[in-house]
Parts: sequence; structure tokens; C-alpha cells
Amino acid sequence: MYSIGILENDIGLRETLEDFISINKQHTIAFSEGSFKDLREIAHQCGRPDFVLLDIHLDDTMGLNIIDEIKFLFNGVNIIVITGDYDEGLILKAIQNGANGYIYKPFSTTQLYDAIANVERTGSFLDPETLTKLMGQLNVQDAAKAVRSDKELTSREKRVLELAKKGYTYKEMANEMNVSFHTINFHLKSIYIKMDVKSKAELISKFLN
Repeated sequence: MYSIGILENDIGLRETLEDFISINKQHTIAFSEGSFKDLREIAHQCGRPDFVLLDIHLDDTMGLNIIDEIKFLFNGVNIIVITGDYDEGLILKAIQNGANGYIYKPFSTTQLYDAIANVERTGSFLDPETLTKLMGQLNVQDAAKAVRSDKELTSREKRVLELAKKGYTYKEMANEMNVSFHTINFHLKSIYIKMDVKSKAELISKFLN
């Protein structure tokens, strides 16, 4: 069971998220607020959430600008950005600022819990639409970045990296390479070490810097 905090300025959506979580009964709600000011006022009263669902446009600030502060308030919390803003630049900024996941509104309960499960298992989650937007930027810079970034990778690791940049999931990579999920996980961890990153999302963002 996970404890989930909600920072969303749309009251209707915030209430819907509360209903999602309450009906599921597998998770609890740590807090549900529309502004960072309100969260700071009650932070000492609520336990540390495992996840925070963070809207980009809050009542008093940009959600992406307070990711570090939320992680300071709740050590070790995972942050999943939820947004209806399709500005591609926000995706990279979210990743660089420390977000663990990024999903677009509207989303279903299944999509939300898939994102939570993926962050718990792998440390990050980007839905297919987000990955597609990142790929548009990767295609422009990929050749030059790859020359200086992946020289130390094995041929297998280079193939995994190639598939990761195309937006493949762990399962899809395993199927494509005819190996197990655990083998893909092993290769990715090796890539993370060699390229000095901590997650799949950070790995992708490295090619956009």
C-alpha cells in the first residue's frame, strides 16, 4: 500500500483523483491541496507520502519549480507530473528538476497505477506520448550525442540504448532482443553506471542536453 499526495489546482480533478485512490483501497491519501503554500502549512501534520501527483500549474507557482522543495519536505518521495500542457520543453525541465514520471491529462486509473508501478519498479515512467515528443528532439541531436556518449557501451548495451531512445518499454525491449526482462534490466543498470545516470528518464534527457 502506498501513500499518495496530490498537488492539483483543478478542484474537480483533485476530487476525482481522491475518489480514484479511495475506491481502489490499495493506497491512502497523504494530502490533497491546490497550492504549494497550502501544502507547506500542513506538511508537518501528514506522514511522508510515497508518491506526489504534481500538476504543473498550481494556484501559486509552477509545479516544476518546486520539485526540489517537495523532495526536501518529504525525503525519498517519488514525483509524477500530471499535466494537460503539451509544451515539449516542460518534459525535459521536469526530468532535469527531478521528476520520476510524467503523464498527460486526461488519464485513466489504469494509466495512473501503471505509472506508479513503473516508478516503483524502475525509478521512472514516461508514457508513450511523452516519449514520442522526446523522440522528436532526440532525432535532431542523436548522431552527435551518440558519438561522444556511448563509446564504452557493449554492442548489446548500444542496442538497448537505441530501443530506449525509441520509447520501447522493458517488455518490448526484451521481446525485440529475444531475452528476458531481467537481462534488459541488467543491461540498463550497466548503461546507467557507464553514462552516469540513475534512471531511464535521466538517460534519455542526457541526449537532450
